[in-house]
Amino acid sequence: MKFSVAALAAAGLIAAGTSVGANAQAPGQGDALSAMLSTFEIGSPLPDLPDCADHRTPNGRDVTALCVELRGDGTQRQIGLPRDKRPVFMDGPHLLAFVDGNALVGVIIPTDGIRSQDAAFQSLSARYGKPFRQEQEDLRDKSGKAVKATHAGWIKKPLTIELYAIPDDPSEGTIELLLPRARALMAMQDAEVAKSLNPASAPGAKGKGDAAKADAKPAEKASDKPADKKAPAKPVDPGKW
Repeated sequence: MKFSVAALAAAGLIAAGTSVGANAQAPGQGDALSAMLSTFEIGSPLPDLPDCADHRTPNGRDVTALCVELRGDGTQRQIGLPRDKRPVFMDGPHLLAFVDGNALVGVIIPTDGIRSQDAAFQSLSARYGKPFRQEQEDLRDKSGKAVKATHAGWIKKPLTIELYAIPDDPSEGTIELLLPRARALMAMQDAEVAKSLNPASAPGAKGKGDAAKADAKPAEKASDKPADKKAPAKPVDPGKW
């Protein structure tokens, strides 16, 4: 599953070594996340893991041990989990981990969306209690059929947890378990992406001569028109609760 990083505002920073495991509610019956989160305790150091290249199944579609894909941008890691470590509602063998130094500050778990949202919701409720907010959202699947998708959120300070389906394809979904530092890293990453897509707004891009200014004017006028149009409303706004 392809992950998309939403533009999230930083909710504040915490010390990298702060662990939320001691503050979390003891996992209850029906907690399918127990095996995963007992290994990857958010707020604690990320375990030292082998390369997934050495622990793939013969067809290359799964992993046989806990491992890490070496590709990453410094703040994100794709973590491979064997079947016995994955909850039944997880889509694929990888989760996305956010790290600050060596501290695990958040994870994003891909799910089967509406196909397994009840199991995911029950598991999160067993672990974190009653959600502080829960909604049923009207979406449409790939065939155009109307479906109901669960959007719910929990708080175990400083950890926030969110379950939602992907608006463009509700058969895929996400569970976010994030510390404030993870949201800050995501916001900084989004700012860097925006800067690369719009280099004219970067510092130093202005004042490069009258010719450059003259060339830029028509482009500015052309870009003003679509900016006046109201952007279409998104059916789901993950991470904004």
